[in-house]
Amino acid sequence: MFKFALKNMAVRKSRLLLVVLSIVISAGVALLSYNVAQQVSEGIVSTAAYYDMIIGPSGSATQLAMNTMFFTDEPLGTIPYSYVEELRASGLTNAVVPFTMGDSFNSARIVGTTPEFLEGKSLAAGGMFAEVFEAVVGAQVAKTYGLGVGDSIITSHGLNTAGTQHDASPLTVVGILKTTGTAYDNAVFTSYRTVWAVHGSEEHGHDDDDDDGDEAHEGEVCAILVRSKGFNEYYRLSAYYGGNAQLLCINPSTVLREVLDQVDLSARIVYLLCGIILVMNILVISVVTLLNLFDARKEIALMRLIGISMKRIAQLYLIQNGITGLMAVVLAMLLSHGCLGFMSRFVASMGIVLSAWAIYPLEWTIAALVFVISVLPTMISILHMSTKEGL
Repeated sequence: MFKFALKNMAVRKSRLLLVVLSIVISAGVALLSYNVAQQVSEGIVSTAAYYDMIIGPSGSATQLAMNTMFFTDEPLGTIPYSYVEELRASGLTNAVVPFTMGDSFNSARIVGTTPEFLEGKSLAAGGMFAEVFEAVVGAQVAKTYGLGVGDSIITSHGLNTAGTQHDASPLTVVGILKTTGTAYDNAVFTSYRTVWAVHGSEEHGHDDDDDDGDEAHEGEVCAILVRSKGFNEYYRLSAYYGGNAQLLCINPSTVLREVLDQVDLSARIVYLLCGIILVMNILVISVVTLLNLFDARKEIALMRLIGISMKRIAQLYLIQNGITGLMAVVLAMLLSHGCLGFMSRFVASMGIVLSAWAIYPLEWTIAALVFVISVLPTMISILHMSTKEGL
């Protein structure tokens, strides 16, 4: 019966291809949209939980949060490093971490900070940066550019590859982070004093029309990440620094939750579109199935004439559509995760990390549902034919 089903499918391969293509497109879009929404949401939630306050220059709260949490967009500007010392001396904080940005290594952003910024991140090789001009690179950066401990990297002026290279101030790779599945995989980390030293040593070599507005020169940082001791301490700090017109004081969880709400809204729209596509998919499969069964009337009549029961005939067509549905669902899974791998290369520069290997339980549910949808028209048609024959 199985071999006969395969031969029967080969005869009607053009219509089979139409069904498979319909299922692959609809299921692939549904699986891809769900996976992307889940990974983006999880990345935002896990990143926002570590610090309860970010202080930076006045401007956009979203830009400040995305820049310091995901290393995207441009820094808002700079603020005096003296605020870092002031916060540490306040007795209200558990962690005060300076953050600077202004240079890049190819497509990877250079983050000037302290080792505390990488707390909770494990090293795959080497150690943590301790001296000026030492750097720790993210897992994806090391993989992409073939970097190892002891290698030197030349950074470029600005956050794109078109800037002037800092040839006189190379950084030495002293450590490589393990894969985190976050924006940390696509960045290079060094001391904030390294950023000061690079810009200080080459300051006189820049042209007068160079745009250094967002760079942190000595005594400046782009932002300060704070972990307060408790709710009371947080509100005291928020009231004090939030009242300074020159500063922007935000709670990253609150800001990123708003971003997440926008992502959720976009995801709902995509899910609605996927639902429409699935309905169209059901219609296409139903029409093609009915056409196949209509064309196979003589074939079915002949099988009935030679004594083949309607039950066996039903098994034949269910096997045929089952093979088609299973093949299409497998291809849809491969397509969706192949797209994730392809997309990950392009969205990394935006601070979004997508893993082609991340599979969620609901994806299997979606795949199973699509499979059922693919065989349902056949089951209904066969049941209808059996009822007409009184079998």
